[in-house]
Amino acid sequence: MRKIKRFKIPVYSYEVLRKARKHKLDLAGAGLADEAAVREHAAALAAALEPAVVFEYLAADDEAALKISGAARQPLTAGILTLGASFEEKLANPVDETHKRLGRIAAQVFLQTAVGVTSELALREAEPEGFELGPAIYISSCPEPELPPQEATAVPLFENELIKSLFARLDAAKIGVSFDTGAFSPKYSAVFALPWLSKKKKKAAAASKK
Repeated sequence: MRKIKRFKIPVYSYEVLRKARKHKLDLAGAGLADEAAVREHAAALAAALEPAVVFEYLAADDEAALKISGAARQPLTAGILTLGASFEEKLANPVDETHKRLGRIAAQVFLQTAVGVTSELALREAEPEGFELGPAIYISSCPEPELPPQEATAVPLFENELIKSLFARLDAAKIGVSFDTGAFSPKYSAVFALPWLSKKKKKAAAASKK
C-alpha cells in the first residue's frame, strides 16, 4: 500500500470555467464577469487543497478486485483519495448559490485531476508488467464526476461492502478519511479503481476488429 500526502496537482481553471458555462451559471451576477475573474477564483479555491491518497495493487483473483471488475476479472489499483479538510472549509460558506455551484464544479475538476495524478503513479507499476491503465472506476465520489458512459461493472452489487472493506484494507485513517452513513469526511473524497489492461490483449482485440 502506498500513501502520498499533500501532493501537487495541476489546477485546470479553464476546465472549471468551461463546466460553469456548460451549466449556465450566472457568473456575471456573482461578480465573476470575465474569464480572468473565474480563473482567479478557481486558483483561490485550489490554494486550500491538501490532496492525500492511499492506493494498492489488487490481483485479478483478489476478492475485492472480482467485486469491482466482475466478469472482466482484471487486476487493478484501488485507491482512496481526499482533497482535504481545509478545502472543505473553504467551500463551506458560499456567498450565494452561484458560488456554491461553482465550488462544487471546482471540487469535481480537482478530484478528477487528483485521481489522474494517482493514475500516472500507478502506471509506473503497471507498465513494466506489460499493462496500461483504463479509465478510473468511481466506486463512490463526492462530488460525482461527469464522465462518458462506461462499461458495466459489478460495483453496484457490492458498493457498501466494497467501500467498507477498502477503507479497512487501505487504512484510510492514515490520510484522515472516513466514510459513515453514505458520506465522506472530509467531504470531497473518492473511492476508485484503476483497471490494469493487458497491452497484448488490447492489440489482439484491436486487430480482430479490422
